[in-house]
Amino acid sequence: MSVVSDVLGNGIFVVFLALVVGMAVGRVTIRGVSFGVAGPLFAGLVLGHLGLTVPPSYSGLALALFVACVGLIAAEDISGVIRTYGPYFVVLAAVMTASGFAVTALSATVLFPETNTPLLMGAFTGALTSSPGLASALDGLSGSAQASYQIGHSIGYVVGAVLIVLFQQLYPRFAGLEMDSERRRYEADVDGAESGSDDSPIERVPFSLIGFGLVLAVGVVLGSIPLPLGPLGAPTLGTTGGVIIAALVLGYYGELGPVTLRMDRTILSELRSLTLGLFLATVGIEAGSGLVQTVAEYGVQIVLASALTSLTAILVGLAVTRRLWGQDWITAAGGICGGHTDTKGLAAAIDATDADEVGAAYGNTYPFALLFMVLYAKVLVLLVPATVG
Repeated sequence: MSVVSDVLGNGIFVVFLALVVGMAVGRVTIRGVSFGVAGPLFAGLVLGHLGLTVPPSYSGLALALFVACVGLIAAEDISGVIRTYGPYFVVLAAVMTASGFAVTALSATVLFPETNTPLLMGAFTGALTSSPGLASALDGLSGSAQASYQIGHSIGYVVGAVLIVLFQQLYPRFAGLEMDSERRRYEADVDGAESGSDDSPIERVPFSLIGFGLVLAVGVVLGSIPLPLGPLGAPTLGTTGGVIIAALVLGYYGELGPVTLRMDRTILSELRSLTLGLFLATVGIEAGSGLVQTVAEYGVQIVLASALTSLTAILVGLAVTRRLWGQDWITAAGGICGGHTDTKGLAAAIDATDADEVGAAYGNTYPFALLFMVLYAKVLVLLVPATVG
């Protein structure tokens, strides 16, 4: 019996169990639809609900490695994407986060007026998976209101993560998108002569451990630098924001002194697949613990408010990118994930499109969305009375 307990208490066993089971489930196709890379997320949710755990450091490490891979692969396309869609990313970030803000305010004042308002406000930053937004809001609350906000954020985080992952996996299939056609549009839109070109004077190396480590180290430093926003505080970009920016910038230039940062895309893609599976598995395991009990205790209103917030932001992003601007799906998918500030959605988008280039649009939208989330979270706390029922 002690052997079984030791195995089930081993974080490495648990995370790879979620990975293996999740990928197996993700390959099952029902009427042409499968969960794909979302499988480990759902497997992790089940294992976490059953009481299995992993060390908190696992998800952070897997996230950093995954984002570094995505950024380095997409780096060579970044100039074409910025040249074509530069100002659009700021607008997309603003409207997606603003729509989530509006729905949350409506939920707290009209749809669910009898519900604990800090819980509903927490659903805003949770549904759009924004930790800096959480920190910004908590700074304006105290005592039981802070505790309620954190609970709402936790519930909203799971709901938002699941919805953006499912959207990225299922929308292209239900919309009948042809990815070869979308890729051709992408290459034409961002100047295909440059996009994905191998004519760079910088010679690629199979893999550079020094270069990869440098991206991670620089990214962590960038993500830790406070951004002074006056009365809104001084949020940071965090690991995701810092590493994606470092990978895109350093990967674009390709060299830093004697260190080469252009690496074989096949190797980076394989490493990216491994790390994203591990990341989603750990997120699921962490989120699954106590989720059912928490929802049962605090009511389905929080789940509904979180779902409305997340779905509204996603659908607004879809309407703006595809209907209003007519963007190709590779760019639109990355931008929507960036506006949702969700790396798990980015992972699902890469898997569904088979295009690492979505990371370029994500990397350009995410930092602006993060800053808007900090602003809106603060404003929400100021506008909506914190009623703890």
